[in-house]
Amino acid sequence: MPLTTVSIELSNGRKEILYYPSSVVKEFFQEDQLFKWQDFIQLALDSIKEADKRVLQKYGYPCIGCILLKQKLMKWEEEFKEEIVKIVKIHEFKY
Repeated sequence: MPLTTVSIELSNGRKEILYYPSSVVKEFFQEDQLFKWQDFIQLALDSIKEADKRVLQKYGYPCIGCILLKQKLMKWEEEFKEEIVKIVKIHEFKY
């Protein structure tokens, strides 16, 4: 499964890179999209759920990376709830 990174920028200037174990995230986000934080979180959680499902189907166990990403986003939820999120870049690593 290709590792896919999603670079985001918040309206407060903070930049982050999110790591997905699957390219399925490209079905949820496109570069240069803008989202209110709550809309971004909902799509991010949906994409994590789908990525985890694909890992489970392929390898037979849940994806720890998906669990960690979900925890990271949920930790940020209160801190960034008023922010706008821009999808800056999506990069897929094929190996």
